[in-house]
Amino acid sequence: MTSTLHPGRESPAAKAARALPLSAVSLVLLAACARAAPVPATREQLPAEAARADRAISALRARLMTRLTEAVGQGGPARAIDVCSTEAPALAAQVGHEQGVEVGRTSFRLRNGQNAPRPWARATVEAGEGRKAAASSEAVFDLGDRVGVLAPIPVAPLCLGCHGPTQALAPDVSAALAARYPGDRAVGFAEGDLRGFFWAEVPKQ
Repeated sequence: MTSTLHPGRESPAAKAARALPLSAVSLVLLAACARAAPVPATREQLPAEAARADRAISALRARLMTRLTEAVGQGGPARAIDVCSTEAPALAAQVGHEQGVEVGRTSFRLRNGQNAPRPWARATVEAGEGRKAAASSEAVFDLGDRVGVLAPIPVAPLCLGCHGPTQALAPDVSAALAARYPGDRAVGFAEGDLRGFFWAEVPKQ
């Protein structure tokens, strides 16, 4: 059923919007803009939050590398694909819960679409394609109520079994990638390339 307002009569919603103080509207708009436009910062400006990000990223890196090394030793690179697919998200969630932050991995050439860069990180992540890890550095962003940190991920020898040139991948790795990630773009890397970034979002103290 539809309702018709009399000509010239203001709707309740319009009246409520008109009654909202201009200052309140401005605060809402400013908050939205703050989240949409990350501000580059330095570790010196946000030392406590940057340190918390470092701890979370280091913990995730260590746990993930331990599991990947174990998986490769047990079943080769194809087994590592299973770890990245099923265990890596759980490890990130575990570290984040323990340290009171959000943490994960992202890249300009994705294997898992769930690792797409967050809006504040997108420009920096996409600018990393084709670069060497040694030429990349950590990036810190002031996100208003939070701090975002990106840490480069270099391609190590262990990574090449799953991320190296397509023609060099073992048949079981190619088959596993085709089955689990039909839209995979995360191959063709060489040792020392920038693979992507670890990221962390830390609440401001």
